[in-house]
Amino acid sequence: MLPSTQISPPITRRTSSLTSPRTSAQAPTTAEYDFLIIGYGNELCGDAAVGPWVAMSVADWQLPAVKSVAVPQLIPELTAELAQTNYVMFVDACGHNRIRTVQIAPIVVCEQPPSRAFAAHTYDPLSLLNLTQRLYHRYPQAWLLQIPIESCDLGGDLSSKAHQGCDRALRSIEQFLITYRRPVFGERYGHNASV
Repeated sequence: MLPSTQISPPITRRTSSLTSPRTSAQAPTTAEYDFLIIGYGNELCGDAAVGPWVAMSVADWQLPAVKSVAVPQLIPELTAELAQTNYVMFVDACGHNRIRTVQIAPIVVCEQPPSRAFAAHTYDPLSLLNLTQRLYHRYPQAWLLQIPIESCDLGGDLSSKAHQGCDRALRSIEQFLITYRRPVFGERYGHNASV
């Protein structure tokens, strides 16, 4: 668990804030919120919980025009959320030893055969965005934020490497929000909008 001097509280169980799926695959005419943060991973497996942990921390900020959800895995029902936003950041653990710091990369949506998009039992961010495009004829601009981890032991706590990664991830998300909505978020965080 993070020491009390850190920005965010320790992981606690929460229910997802997903809305119920739409009855038809109609895309909304305007986004209901500008930003969606989706943190995913298994909260029972040590460092695999970094995605949900970061998403819950962002939700605690209670920022206008920002929705943040924590889920154990990416599922097709998230397409309804993706169709209602302009920007999405997926947050996940990265177990590659060569990754030493938080990585943010844009996700480029491309055509997928329909059978792959609908038949998958597990989804990654790209396949979920492709499915959103197919169902709602739109998708948000997207990024994948990966946090370096050490261990995914069942019942384990976050490692010090994961704690540091979560802190960096939160700062990266804060900067992302300031950059994309400078007038609104810049004032909230005391940043000069002209910088």
